[in-house]
Amino acid sequence: MPVVQMKYPRLIMKRAISNVCPAILIIVLITTAGFLQPPAVAADVKRDMGPAKGSARQSDLKCLGQLHPRQSEEISGSRWGVSCHWIVDPHDLTAKQQVEQLARLGAKWGFLCPDWNRVEIEKGRYDFNSPAHPLDDVVDAMAKRKIAPIIQIYGGNQLYMPAKLDCNSRQMADAALLLDDPEARQAWHRYIETMVRRYKERVRFWEIWNEPNSGAFWQRQGKNFEPPVRDYGRIVKEAATIIRRIQPEAVIIAGSTAQIRLDYLEGFLSSEGAGYFDHWSVHPYGDLPEIKDADIRSAQKVLVDHGRPSVMWQSECGFPSSGDTGGWGWGGPWDETKHAKWVLRRLLSDAAVGMEVSIYFVLNDYPSLLEAGPDKGIMGINRKGLHYAGSWEPKPAAYAFRHLASVIDDRLEPKPLDVGLELLGGTNATRILGVTNPAQVRTYTLRETATGSPVVVYWLAVPMQTDFTAGKIRINLAGKPIDQPVLVDLLDGRVYEVVPVERAGRAVFAGLPVADSPMVLCSRRLLEVIPGGR
Repeated sequence: MPVVQMKYPRLIMKRAISNVCPAILIIVLITTAGFLQPPAVAADVKRDMGPAKGSARQSDLKCLGQLHPRQSEEISGSRWGVSCHWIVDPHDLTAKQQVEQLARLGAKWGFLCPDWNRVEIEKGRYDFNSPAHPLDDVVDAMAKRKIAPIIQIYGGNQLYMPAKLDCNSRQMADAALLLDDPEARQAWHRYIETMVRRYKERVRFWEIWNEPNSGAFWQRQGKNFEPPVRDYGRIVKEAATIIRRIQPEAVIIAGSTAQIRLDYLEGFLSSEGAGYFDHWSVHPYGDLPEIKDADIRSAQKVLVDHGRPSVMWQSECGFPSSGDTGGWGWGGPWDETKHAKWVLRRLLSDAAVGMEVSIYFVLNDYPSLLEAGPDKGIMGINRKGLHYAGSWEPKPAAYAFRHLASVIDDRLEPKPLDVGLELLGGTNATRILGVTNPAQVRTYTLRETATGSPVVVYWLAVPMQTDFTAGKIRINLAGKPIDQPVLVDLLDGRVYEVVPVERAGRAVFAGLPVADSPMVLCSRRLLEVIPGGR
């Protein structure tokens, strides 16, 4: 496979007009509003297909219409964010256009990775807003759209270290030199200080390093070398000391570990860096989103046992939309529908275990080495983006993210609820996967802060399927009733009428659809619904 030459036309306003609720054709235009019409795109490049079909449309519930998604500035706050790792790197979309993509998703956090090698091109001279690295433009555009930037301090500079460029033409960091070589160490300190002073009024959140438990991001003794955790502790201490001297209110994120390594966390909490961070972050990659829940809870317990708050961040995790992906996930039976389902379940699983912030990786497809298969080691495309390579139009997962961001935000607070579940059968998960136990239904419960009205999110924690036959579930809820209850299928954004009956002081919702993708039982007052029906 040749090196990928990626073109970046503008965003679009185009979408397939099929399988929509009758009489609501206007929804198609409204729900994609703001995607700008691009110039011509190569015929073999994938285009916007609209959202994946939600399983709730198989039910006999009345469709009330389509959820009208909100943009970032219309949402007061939430835990949902997107990684924009290469937003300041050369790209046919301008940095501001990519921030526009981010805002259309309704994201409230944008994860940034400035490139020291492009900022300091001569010793002691910094340019944070060059045409090749417009970081000022990105930070300013995020501020205008009410998106909080998170800056990761990672990477090297060829002026001070001989480490090679990575496959995205970024200078890899020889971390040992940053710690022990006087010139490199002082230059790194100056770079951090200069950057924090520049952005301290607009950036409060700083993550230190990327996957420090991997030799690939340490540049010592090859990929299989695991750097000493004590050295990472030194990195955190030195960077955090500089940041907090300039910005005492800064929030320091440490960890950023590949997977959830309890031994690494234990080691860090015994290192010099233990007293210099606010939250621990992890990258819980995996085929099945919920499989990491127990590990995350174990890490939270380790933090508490060491006298630390249990609050953690998920600062990077993604899933490919096809098996020909670079990076993790090559060869899997992936497609756009499974990708969209995975995004919803990963982010909601993070929320259910108490993650304060949950970052999806990544905004756009990007060039990446193929890590397996016959073309291993050749440049391909990492297919984890929410937008397709080449057309830069939204994938079904982008629509799913928008629906989630528009419903679950800081108007709600997590709240344990007395919820009863009874699977009534009918789903192909029951037939094929043996799902008969209500314990296999995952729930995330909340309530409206202003009114106390309950919210129940539920889904089957089974491997994602492209075509899923929805089953039925009976949900009964004690306590305060849901005001004007509706059901939202987050996959396609359809909103359905539901009518409970009261039995023994509990609201009973019988015959609700259940599938391998999340549904939300909530009050219609939370939503802006574009009317329509069937």
